[in-house]
Parts: sequence; C-alpha cells; structure tokens
Amino acid sequence: MRGILQSYRWRRRFAWLGVFVLLAGGVAIAVVLLPGAHNNQEVEPTGTALPQTVAIQKPTRVTAAERRAVDRTLSAFVKTALTRADPAAAWNLVTADMKGGVSRKEWNSGTLPVAPFPAQVPKRLSWDVLSSYADDLTLDLLLQPRRGTHTGAIAFTVEMQRDKKTGRWLIASMTPQHIFSPAPTQPVRTSTKPVSVPQVKIINGALSLWWLVVPAGVLTLVVLIPAAVLMNNWRRNRAFERRYRAERGL
Repeated sequence: MRGILQSYRWRRRFAWLGVFVLLAGGVAIAVVLLPGAHNNQEVEPTGTALPQTVAIQKPTRVTAAERRAVDRTLSAFVKTALTRADPAAAWNLVTADMKGGVSRKEWNSGTLPVAPFPAQVPKRLSWDVLSSYADDLTLDLLLQPRRGTHTGAIAFTVEMQRDKKTGRWLIASMTPQHIFSPAPTQPVRTSTKPVSVPQVKIINGALSLWWLVVPAGVLTLVVLIPAAVLMNNWRRNRAFERRYRAERGL
C-alpha cells in the first residue's frame, strides 16, 4: 500500500476516484432534498369539479338615453331623499343593498344611509362619469346648497346599478367626497384709509475712485501676466538659439 501511495499514477487515480465519489454523493443528496423530485404521482381528474371562469366586464359608453334615465333617478332621489322632503317616495329609487336592512317605517321617517343636505335641484344635474359598465355606473355628482343655507357645495360619488327586471337605473351608494366651505354672506370691507408710503432718501455723492482702480488693476494683471510669460519664453528661446549657433560655429 505504501508503494502504491508513492506512485504518482496511483495518487492521480485516487484523486479522480475521490472527485467522482463527491459528485455522485452531491447528486444523490440533491435528488433526495429537492421538492417534487421523488413525488411524481399525478392526480387524475375526478370529473366532478367544473372549470371556474371569471367574467371580465368591458367598459361601455353612456348613451344619451341612459344619461336621461340616470338624471331622472338622481333628480328624484335628491329632491325627495337627500333633502328629506319626502323619503317615502325614494324607497323604490335605491337597490336592496343600499337599504341595508332598514325597515320601510324607518326609511319613511328619515333614517336613510345618506346624510341630509339642503340641495337645490336644477333642471340638469352636474355629474361626470368615473366608470361605466353594462349594468354598473359610477358618477361624480356636484350639488349646490339652496340659497339662505349656511353650508357649502358637496361633491358626491354615486354608484348606480341597472335593475335586471325593469332595466331602471337605481342608486346603490351615495358617499360625500369633498365638502366645500360656504360662500361669504357679507362683502369683505376694505380699508379706505390712505396708506403712507415711506420716502426713500437718496444721498447724492461722488463715486469713490477705488471702485474704478480695483477693477482696472485686475484687468491689467490679467493681460500683463500672460504677456510677461510669453516674453520670457521668447527670450529664453533666443538665448538657446544663439548658444547653439555659437557652439556650431554658424
């Protein structure tokens, strides 16, 4: 054995054998530890579960007829429910989710899922479309208060859904997003007292000579220093040339 270890050929063979053993051991460990390497069992479909599909709605354009239908529902709801003028008349203007378990008696008495607001109802409401789908519509509605009320305008986000039975647009939610400050009731008085403007005294005097000497001196140095350097280089070159000619006997 000692003679084998002293042989260069056998030592090289043992080295290659050790490398092979290490590689084989690494592959075996990887096969054991890697997830799913030894679990290749396939689960056969039972045939009882149906494939699930998710319907993706595409945005749609709000037609003129739909805008008129939305205006009718919104105007009626604002006039009867939001102002609390006749909450009972707004019962059929909302979806079942917006009623939220409120009984008809509570609804008629003014217990509504939207805070009261003394809004004025114009002939045409001011609203913009935020999102529009086949049976779902989200609006940005701006309402102004009635005259004489100490409150500002309110911007609402309104979600409307189309009733599948009647095709009528109903209100699903109405949430205030921004409340504006009320307009001032009295004009702001401005002071008519003349404002005194302080007088600035201008002192006349001669300009000091140093304000001219210092810039002139700086400009002179900027010009003279490069000129002096160039002149010194020229004189040195001339001296080298004369010395060269004297040594060559020219």
